[in-house]
Amino acid sequence: MRNVSKILCMTVLMTCFILENMYAQSSKRPWMINGGANVIDFNAANKTDGAGGLSEPGGFSDFFKTENWNTLPAIAKLTIARSLNPSLALDLQLGGARITKLFENTTSARAFADGDLNLRYKFDNGYIIHENSWFAPYIFVGGGGTYLDNTDKDVRPHIDGGVGFNFWFWKDVGFFVQSSYKWIAGGDKDVIGKQSYLNHSAGVAVRFGKKDTDKDGIEDDADACPTEPGPASTMGCPDADGDGIPDKTDACPNQAGPASLSGCPDSDGDGVADKDDRCPNAAGSVDMKGCPDRDADLVADIDDQCPDQKGLAEFQGCPDTDGDGVPDKQDACPTQKGLAQFQGCPDTDGDGVPDTKDHCPNQAGPASNAGCPLPPPEVIQKINLSAKSIQFQTGKDIITKLSYPVLDIIAEIMQQYPDTKWEIDGHTDNVGNDVKNMDLSDRRAASVKNYFIGKGVNSDRLSSHGFGETTPIADNKTSAGRAKNRRVEIKLMNQQ
Repeated sequence: MRNVSKILCMTVLMTCFILENMYAQSSKRPWMINGGANVIDFNAANKTDGAGGLSEPGGFSDFFKTENWNTLPAIAKLTIARSLNPSLALDLQLGGARITKLFENTTSARAFADGDLNLRYKFDNGYIIHENSWFAPYIFVGGGGTYLDNTDKDVRPHIDGGVGFNFWFWKDVGFFVQSSYKWIAGGDKDVIGKQSYLNHSAGVAVRFGKKDTDKDGIEDDADACPTEPGPASTMGCPDADGDGIPDKTDACPNQAGPASLSGCPDSDGDGVADKDDRCPNAAGSVDMKGCPDRDADLVADIDDQCPDQKGLAEFQGCPDTDGDGVPDKQDACPTQKGLAQFQGCPDTDGDGVPDTKDHCPNQAGPASNAGCPLPPPEVIQKINLSAKSIQFQTGKDIITKLSYPVLDIIAEIMQQYPDTKWEIDGHTDNVGNDVKNMDLSDRRAASVKNYFIGKGVNSDRLSSHGFGETTPIADNKTSAGRAKNRRVEIKLMNQQ
């Protein structure tokens, strides 16, 4: 029998070591009640010489010697325990037995009862063994009272300590086994002549009672946030905005929104959360960060300077039809590729005058001559020489007929260069009245101008002025000098 007991003990210990890291479902109930068989053994705790004790050699071999067990054929052990924290629990143990064996002697049956109040240390506290482990060992110490039906019927105080194991094979139902050593106080080795005994028990353990740390009506084992109150719809987690998404996963915990947007609102219903939506009150697309794009040019309307014309991002959504780098709204020639300096218009002859203002777009010329070429120097010289031959009747502004051929040559040159402008200046010598000379020079210049107009030269191209005797080119003291001073000068105004 002793060998069988040793084998059984070793098997239990090995099984515990193998399975100690396997977990069973636990509901973290704060209350537990145990009930089962109860065994009292006076012999193993009081070895032969009365020195008492488990310390005597050979004592351990008698721990589970069933011949010395006193029990009842019914449930005789009841324990009620309440957890204080993950490691500690307070338990009340009540036990009963019928004593028929005292120190290997058979005696007449006596009633027996004891009770204990113990402090229990649980190894399934999350530090040593996982708190949800199906294997839950514990140790305990405490004290209580022992009663044995004898002559004086006294209840003797005792102190006790022991070890036990809970096996939670179902959610809140399991088995337990425990053993304890109890030392009875008193100098006379109590009424039965024994000062200590062993108490073994085994049976069914049941956990019960709701543990609801945050008082939200959801038990901690079903509460995803056991320390923070919340509704059942979010598994006990807070939901400040009431959108059904717990605050811990809600990107906008104080603003109600759909789960598809992590709990954030979408005011315009475009599928872009307001917090990420550049246009929260105007429906748009995800690509446009929630903003509309009416012309579908991938430039959001709020950034698009041409929201109804498909354009390019580099031009803030405006088109550039001719592709010259000048957007149409700034391009004076939107369908002709040109230069930015000319507002997108071309300059075919490269003379710095855009074709839109160039009267000779295929011939280079200065802007002063509307982009047309100027008369060459030899032509200008020819006009200057011809002008010296223009004659007037003495003291009058009437051109002599001898001057007509000369004027015709000059008029023809002017027509060949239709964008040129000319100034006609009249001059006199110093003979006579200054005022009259000024008037005469002015009228003579006007006569030449009118002659050219009569030959088809546009009047807008011509101007005339009289300078009288104010700008001589020769000495008025000689007749030759005075002859030179009486003159008409024709000047080109379109100088580069």
